[in-house]
Amino acid sequence: MNSGSNSLWKKSLFVTLSQLIRLFTNVFIFVGIARLYGPQEYGQFAIAYTLATICIVIADFGFDVLLTTEVAKNRDQVVIIGKKFFSMKILFTLLSTIVMILIPGFRVFSEGSRSIIYVLVFYMIFTTFTNFFNAVFRGFEKFEYETKISFITNLILLALLIVLGSMKVDIVLLMISFVLARFVGLIISIIVSRNLAGANFLMFDFSGWKITLSSVLVFGIHFLFGNLYFQLDTILLGLLRGDQDVGVYQAAFKIMLMLLLIPEIAISTLLPLLSKFFVYNLESWSNIGRLLFKILFLIALPVSVLLYFNSDKIISIVFGNKDFYEAIPVLQIFSIVVFLRFSVEPFALMLTTSNRQRIRMYVVVTATILNLIVNSFVIPYYGIIGAAWVSVGINLFVGLGYIIPNSKFFFAWFNSIKVITLLGLVIFSFLLIDSTIVAMIITLLLYAALSYFFGFTGSEKSSIINNFLFRRF
Repeated sequence: MNSGSNSLWKKSLFVTLSQLIRLFTNVFIFVGIARLYGPQEYGQFAIAYTLATICIVIADFGFDVLLTTEVAKNRDQVVIIGKKFFSMKILFTLLSTIVMILIPGFRVFSEGSRSIIYVLVFYMIFTTFTNFFNAVFRGFEKFEYETKISFITNLILLALLIVLGSMKVDIVLLMISFVLARFVGLIISIIVSRNLAGANFLMFDFSGWKITLSSVLVFGIHFLFGNLYFQLDTILLGLLRGDQDVGVYQAAFKIMLMLLLIPEIAISTLLPLLSKFFVYNLESWSNIGRLLFKILFLIALPVSVLLYFNSDKIISIVFGNKDFYEAIPVLQIFSIVVFLRFSVEPFALMLTTSNRQRIRMYVVVTATILNLIVNSFVIPYYGIIGAAWVSVGINLFVGLGYIIPNSKFFFAWFNSIKVITLLGLVIFSFLLIDSTIVAMIITLLLYAALSYFFGFTGSEKSSIINNFLFRRF
């Protein structure tokens, strides 16, 4: 394996580790708060955290993605580039802060939710500036810096939450842990970035701001609405149904998000590679896209089926008490969303890497508007079940928006695995008769063997072994 392969493998490893650290921390935090404080207070936390997440996207607005690419291309000008992007980051963070402070001022949420929102304003500010420095690290291809800082930050957060959670302090006080941990991470990021760049770029420089803003506009709008269409239902449930419904709904939602980390890691790892191949080797660009689709699609089938038929067991194991049993049918509906998201992400990646990001922007903006309109009518009458089915419809709409521009790929790619899809459905139908652990293991092993030997061509098997296992791109 050459040095380039080793380099790519290390980058992929650090990206994966960063994601896994965040995943473990989020699972521990959300499950711990849900089990200790119950659906209502967990719902208050979920509303505030979701709003903070949306405001972080407003503050980042795609600048971090553009900063990464600009630093990668012009590392000797990192100080000049950093000043310009830092100046824009200040303005957008100020806008996000105003939004996050004003929204609870209208008293649209409960008093508990409003208190947590005010505390998480500082969490939002520290997080978005940490993201800024992470972008600099990625530009220098120092992915390990982000991983190490993420590990330290989340370790501090977990320690504080364990201590304070075991004392069952007021949940507002518990939220201060988030702020403190993020503040420590930000300080470390500032120190490390200054050493890396060899100078301080935390200064204002608004020259050429129009060019910078126009460059990032498409990415910013896509990131903002891409988060909104997927999380708007939580905010609307808080407004229209209250904290309890949000807590139950988010119990299922967080389990779904954990599973969706699988395609997210795959997409993050292959994004730079496919971007390069689109310019230099269109055949490889298409082949890797097809292989990614097959892998994610064939993983999606068992994951979705097992999630649907074991939702009751999963909710019981994760959340432990009957307060969250209403989340079981929601999680069953979300199994459809999981299948859709796994299946369509490769098509979204093909759009991005072929310079058609604008199509994704139009799709998610339309999806957000549809989500707002439909859920405003559905949630008051059908609550969390209605919101879950709307999520299925919206994700189907988004999926079609990604597939239609790539229709030539869709028919060719799906045709190559339709036999395995039918066989898989037949195999997993046996779980209706016997859903014991032994039956699940046997079924999964049989499905995995059939998928590998009959779902992939000889060249694709070789590519899986060499590229995806040993990372020899």
